[in-house]
Amino acid sequence: MRPFALLSLLVIGSWAAGAERPPDILLIAIDDLRPMLGCYGHDRIQTPNIDSLARRGVVFQRAYCQYAKCGTSRLSLMTGLRPDAVGVFSNNVDDVADFRRRRPEIKSLARWLKDHGYRTQSFGKIYHDGWDLASDWSVPSMPGRPREMWEVVQESSPTSPTQIAERLDCPVMQSPDVPDDHLFAGRMTKEVLAALNARTPEPKFLAVGFRRPHLPFVAPKKYYEMYDVGESWLAPNPMPDDGAPVMAWFNSDGYVGSAKKIGLTMPNPPTRAEAIHWNGYELRSYVGVPNHGPIDKDLQKQLIRAYAACITYVDTQIGKLLGELERQGRLDSTYIILCSDHGWHLGEHSAWGKMTNYEIATRVPLIIAGPSIKPARTKSLAELVDLYPTICDLAAIDTPRHVQGESLSKTLGKPSEINQESAISQYSRFRDRYMGYAIRTSRYRFVRWQQAKDGKLVSRELYDHDVDPKETTNLAGDARLAKLISKLETQLESALKLGR
Repeated sequence: MRPFALLSLLVIGSWAAGAERPPDILLIAIDDLRPMLGCYGHDRIQTPNIDSLARRGVVFQRAYCQYAKCGTSRLSLMTGLRPDAVGVFSNNVDDVADFRRRRPEIKSLARWLKDHGYRTQSFGKIYHDGWDLASDWSVPSMPGRPREMWEVVQESSPTSPTQIAERLDCPVMQSPDVPDDHLFAGRMTKEVLAALNARTPEPKFLAVGFRRPHLPFVAPKKYYEMYDVGESWLAPNPMPDDGAPVMAWFNSDGYVGSAKKIGLTMPNPPTRAEAIHWNGYELRSYVGVPNHGPIDKDLQKQLIRAYAACITYVDTQIGKLLGELERQGRLDSTYIILCSDHGWHLGEHSAWGKMTNYEIATRVPLIIAGPSIKPARTKSLAELVDLYPTICDLAAIDTPRHVQGESLSKTLGKPSEINQESAISQYSRFRDRYMGYAIRTSRYRFVRWQQAKDGKLVSRELYDHDVDPKETTNLAGDARLAKLISKLETQLESALKLGR
């Protein structure tokens, strides 16, 4: 029996007998958000509400996603399974449907809580768009319109109702002079506030997914006006290391077909020079950015400003949720978990977007606050797959046997201790021909690239974060570090065998 299982039985029994009900849980998932927040040391970013939440809870300084892509990362979080156990590496709805047919016994976090007496409700992007499962929720979810991610304003009439842009004709950024609730994030926040106000006999699990700062970078003008981005904001490591394999940092391989639709031929696989020329195509596929070649510094600054504006826009919406809980006197009695699905390159290693195994793409913000959680910062490693068992512990219910993550309860209780010593991420490359597995320890990031079919070694990466936190020098070819590399490789292999 997993930790807290006996306690969960006692709590459920007493709740059924009329005792105080279990705590409400609010999960806030923010799309494409790297830890570019005030509470993570980025004092130029205006996030007063997330920073306020951080002062109330435990801030995980070393939290990592399992796969730096929306669909797979979110499916891993919601099922408690690692990507290899899920077997879905695309954003194709047919692939997730196939997974659910293959593994019908896997109950999502939301369904598990629902089965244990919670009223579960979803807003915005929790699963990847189109992947929602109706049986997870006690009432119909509110994901927004189909393809809500591409919400834009009409240039000729910004105050008219927003539209859904055609994917390949979508502007990369907009700053319309409109109120917050003219855009979906603001309208969604109003619905969440209504749900927070609704009185229900059951405890609530509200999953709230903000799409921004995912592309396109659309936020009201007032948030853009908060920022004056200078050259010091630009990536300090804009070129990939000569010693790193192209597959480590070239994150455009999934967009060959997209380029072809507009008459472009992207080399696949590319040389190093070609990869730099085409890198970051997720961003380049939007209108306003060159499809290939250099992105000039002025445009880079505009893009970073837009990314920052979207963060502050979302922070304001989060502030409204926290304010409502405080107004109701429930801020201290509600568990609040805030995280992102993965990080995002802003020009580091020549990349824009996610889809790598680097620190910048895999590290995520993670804050957990609530009853009996004392404010602290922890260096103990954490993974998004750990949230399923952690939330079960917070709700005092048992955790299903299929879950592969480890509860963060020990860290919440003793944040000064290192309770978890590694985190595992992975990413596939070149139409799933290769798989890169990364292990992050307190000091090192080690990546093994191998052929997906037979596991044959293709390349390695090693970065020493004590001296190279930007991961600019691949040490894997240093013969003097052979013993260290062997140790890390063994540690990685053991973790993968254990499902860690």
